[in-house]
Amino acid sequence: MPSPRRADAPSRGLGLRHAVLLVGFVVVGLCLLAIPFLGAPGSAQAARADLDAAQAALQEGDVAAASEHTASARGHVDEVQDAVQGVGGDVWSVVPVAGGPVRDVRRLGNALDDLTAIAEIGVDAWPQLSGEKSTLFDNGNVDLPTLERLLADLDGVAERAEAAEAELADVEDERLGVGTRLADLRDQALERVTPISSGIRSVQPMLEVLPGVLGAEGERKYLVAMLNPAEMLYSGGTPQTFTTMAFDDGRISIGETIDLATSRGAFQRRYWKKVKGNPFHRGKLQVALSTFAPDWEVSGNELVNAWRAFRGRPMAGVIAVDVVALADLAAITGPIDLPPYGTLTADNLVENLVGSYDEHPDNLARHETNRALVPLFRERLFGQGHLAEKVQVLGDAARGRHFATYFRDAEVQAAFADAGLSGELAEAEHDYLGVFTQNAVGSKSDYWQRRTVSSRVDVRRDGSARVRLEVAIHNDSPPYVQPVPDLKTGYFTRWNTLSIAPFIAPGATIRSAAVDGQEFDFNQGDFFGRPFLRRTVEFAPQARHTLTVTYDVPSAAAVGDDGGLTYVLDLDPQGMVDPQAMDVRVSWPRGFRADPDQDGWRSPRGRTSTYRTDGLTETTTLRVTARR
Repeated sequence: MPSPRRADAPSRGLGLRHAVLLVGFVVVGLCLLAIPFLGAPGSAQAARADLDAAQAALQEGDVAAASEHTASARGHVDEVQDAVQGVGGDVWSVVPVAGGPVRDVRRLGNALDDLTAIAEIGVDAWPQLSGEKSTLFDNGNVDLPTLERLLADLDGVAERAEAAEAELADVEDERLGVGTRLADLRDQALERVTPISSGIRSVQPMLEVLPGVLGAEGERKYLVAMLNPAEMLYSGGTPQTFTTMAFDDGRISIGETIDLATSRGAFQRRYWKKVKGNPFHRGKLQVALSTFAPDWEVSGNELVNAWRAFRGRPMAGVIAVDVVALADLAAITGPIDLPPYGTLTADNLVENLVGSYDEHPDNLARHETNRALVPLFRERLFGQGHLAEKVQVLGDAARGRHFATYFRDAEVQAAFADAGLSGELAEAEHDYLGVFTQNAVGSKSDYWQRRTVSSRVDVRRDGSARVRLEVAIHNDSPPYVQPVPDLKTGYFTRWNTLSIAPFIAPGATIRSAAVDGQEFDFNQGDFFGRPFLRRTVEFAPQARHTLTVTYDVPSAAAVGDDGGLTYVLDLDPQGMVDPQAMDVRVSWPRGFRADPDQDGWRSPRGRTSTYRTDGLTETTTLRVTARR
C-alpha cells in the first residue's frame, strides 16, 4: 500500500503553486490598481502651487489671474481625486497594513478638494467685495441683497472649512511604511484651514446680525465719534468731533457734524444715567469726559447716555475711530485733499492733523477741519472697492484700540465682541496688564508721549507671583515756539500732566507704589473686578518719570499635572500715536527650567524667560512654560 505521505506530495505541491499564482495575480492586480496613485503626489503639489498663486493674485487685485490659477488647481485636484477615490482606492483601503496610509491619502485628497472649493467661492465673490463693479456699495449706501449673497457665500466657505478640518483630524500621526510623512502633509493643510475656520467662527455671529445693524429691520441711528490721540483718556483719544449716522434698509444718512470745542453747551457739566459699577463716573461731567473707562463697553454706554443728555436724542450705539485708523484707511483708499493741510497720505495724516498745531494756529480753520473728519471716515469706509482690505484695517485698528463699537442691543454687542471689534479689555485668565494714561490738564502733548512698560514676574511653585511693574514715560516734546509764555495747557504747550493707571489681574493685591523711587499712599481701585491705581505726574518738556508698582497675583501661572508651570499674561495696548514698548521677565522657582524654543520668548539661563516688543500694537496673550 502506498504511503499516504508520498501519495499527497504531488497534490500539495500543486496547491502551493496555485496559491503562489493566486497571490501573484492579487499582487499584480493591486499594482495595476495602484498605478493611478503614482501621479497623485505630483498633481497634489501642482494644485497647492496653483492655490498659492491664486491667493497672491487676489491680494494684488488681479481677479482674472486668480480665476485661472483656481481653475488649474481644480483640474489637478480632480486628477488627485480620480486617482485615490476610484476602485483602486477602494480596494487598497481595505488591504491590511497598506490600507491605513491609503485611507489617509484619501482624506488628504478630500481636504485639498475642500480648500480648492473655498478658493473658487472666494474668486467668485471677490469682485463684489473689492471690484470696481461691486454693487455692495452704491453711492455710499449698502445694497442688502448683495450683502445677503455674500453672507451665503461665507456660509459655504464655513461648511467646506469644517469638512476639511474633519477629514484632516482623522489622519494618523504615524503609519507603517510611510512614517510621519502623511501627518506632515496634514499639518501643512491645517495651517491653511485652521485660520479660515477659526476666523469665520469668530465673525459669524457678527455677520448674522449685520443686516439688522444696517437697518434691514428698521432704522438704526449711531453716534460716530472721532478721537484725538494727542489728548488721551484711558479709553483712547479724547472724543472731540461727532456726527450721527442712520441706516435704513441699507441707506445711509449723515447728521450734523458737531465739534465740541465750538458747540454751544458742550463744556457744561451734566448729569446722565451712570453705568452701574463704573468708578470713573462721579457726579456731573462734560460730554467729552464721558469715556474715561478703558473698556469701550462701559465708555460707549456712558457716551450714548451723555449724548442723550446733551442733544436729547437716543442712539442705538457708538462707532469710535481715531486719526491713526483713518490714516490706515487712507493707505488703502488713497490720498485725501483737506484744506488747509493740503494732500494727506497715510504717512503724514496723523502728524498734520494732531502733531503740527504750531503750523496751523487758526482755531476756526482747525475746527472746520475737525468737522470734516467724520464725513470723510464715512466716505472712505463705504466708498466702492477694497472692502476686504478695509475690514482688515478696521480689525487691526480695533486690536490696537484705535477703533471700537458699542451697541445697546445685547445680542449685537456680544456678536461684535466675539469679532474683536467692541474695544473690551482682554480676558484675564491668569496675569493681566493694561497701562493707560489720561491727560489730566487739557493739552495735545500725548502726541509726544514715549512709554516703556517693564514687568518683572517672580513665579512661585503654586502658580502665584510677585510682580514689580515699571512704567517709564518720556515727554519727548520739541522746543516751545509760541511768542507768549507756555501756560502748560492748551494746543501749543510742551508740558504734559498725566494720570497714570495700571490695571492688573483680578484678585491681585497692590503692595507698594512709587514715582521716581519716592513711595506714596494709594487707594486700590476696582474696575469690574480688575484692581488699579492712579497717580498724577507732571512732565516738563523732555522730562522722564517712572511709576513703580509692586503687587501679588494669586494665579499668574497654571500648574500642570506634571508639576510644570505655564505663565499666562494678557496685555492690552492703549491707542497711542507711538505704541508703548513692552518688556517682560519671568523668573522661575529653583529647580525649574524653561522649555526651549517658545514663540517670542528667550530663556538663555533656563531659570529666566524674557519677552520684548518695541511696539505693543494689539491685544496679546503671552504664554511660557517651565518644568522641573
